[in-house]
Amino acid sequence: MAPELTAPQLRALETTERVASCFSVTGTIFIMLTFTFSPAFRKPINRLIFFASWGNALCNVATLMSQSGIRAGPDSHLCQFQGFLIQLFLPADALWNLAMAINVYMTLFRKYNAQQLRALEWKYQIMCYGLPFVVALAYLFIDAPQRGKIYGDASLWCWISNEWVTLRIALLYAPAWIAILISFTLYTISGREIFEKRRQLRAFHDSPRLPIEVANPFTSFKTTEVEITSELASLPSRNHVPYSVRIFSSTKSPTLSDAATTVDVTSVAAKQYRTNRAAMEANTAAWGYTKVALLFFVSLLITWVPSSINRVYPLIHRDSVSIPFTYASAVVLPLMGFWNTVIYITTSWSACKDLFFKAFFGARRAHRVPLLSTWKTLDHRGRSRDGDRLGVTVRKETSMSDSTRGLAYGDVRNVV
Repeated sequence: MAPELTAPQLRALETTERVASCFSVTGTIFIMLTFTFSPAFRKPINRLIFFASWGNALCNVATLMSQSGIRAGPDSHLCQFQGFLIQLFLPADALWNLAMAINVYMTLFRKYNAQQLRALEWKYQIMCYGLPFVVALAYLFIDAPQRGKIYGDASLWCWISNEWVTLRIALLYAPAWIAILISFTLYTISGREIFEKRRQLRAFHDSPRLPIEVANPFTSFKTTEVEITSELASLPSRNHVPYSVRIFSSTKSPTLSDAATTVDVTSVAAKQYRTNRAAMEANTAAWGYTKVALLFFVSLLITWVPSSINRVYPLIHRDSVSIPFTYASAVVLPLMGFWNTVIYITTSWSACKDLFFKAFFGARRAHRVPLLSTWKTLDHRGRSRDGDRLGVTVRKETSMSDSTRGLAYGDVRNVV
């Protein structure tokens, strides 16, 4: 242990680590319970946070140990176990952020839907947990005659000891920063595309009186059309039309004419307006997903910048410890699960409010299903449900791609 840290400072450092870890553990429990037992929280973006939360939880097991592993000694099972957990699960958070950035890219440029994104998850599991596991496990069996075991005193807790300090950069911080920079690149490319589409749609919004048809920027359409004409059999004396039902469903890549809503309305301009509005909603959903991913990216910067500086500092100043950055690392590293909880609540704000009202008031809030447009047209003699005749044509069409809608609102099979 470096001489700059006195006994009171070590006790304060230990308290800081454990308090921050408790915030993360509480948030991680909330993620696991709500995602497991409430379908309202099971969005594709939340699935990645849910997977990342398991790594956060196990990493917090190590951070809650704090200085206990160091006091037990580098040869103790407690110290080796603590170092193994940190080496395995600390970089996983940055790697899951990369997985989220890949999802954004695949959605916007490869038109992946929710099912296709889910098929990538086993690859994400290998990338985020499998590869770090190989490195963390190998460290357990290395014991050099002059430098000793790899896992040992690392100031904050048992991790890669000062004798193996270059491994901290080479096999943890460097891969984490590579993942962060790749994520930033993907977000930049995706953001440029989304801003361009938003500019086009904003031009339409600024000229609402022009019946101009705007193509949806996301090209995988799912259309469901239902036509129902019904009558009341209890009134045979009146003139009526026969009962018929026609259901049509198709999935295709549209031309510009396919993007128009096929709704029986009296105004062509109104029909085009609804189509353009649906395109704007699709774009808004993709933009919302990207903003959440960017929030994830910012939380990583908050986590990794001070901790990286703290680990580079001993390379520049031998046998020295930066007390401010040591305390900063003791705060930000255990809080990874807490930041994921903040992002999780942001993506599920409506579901969280419903859960709050149900828990404290015993009732759910009224809310509408987003991004669905439904029009009903009655014939000129149509009346309400209490009338003697009802001729209704109902058509639903969503101009949002399966991928965009799924990312923003969950599995597409549960939306319509």
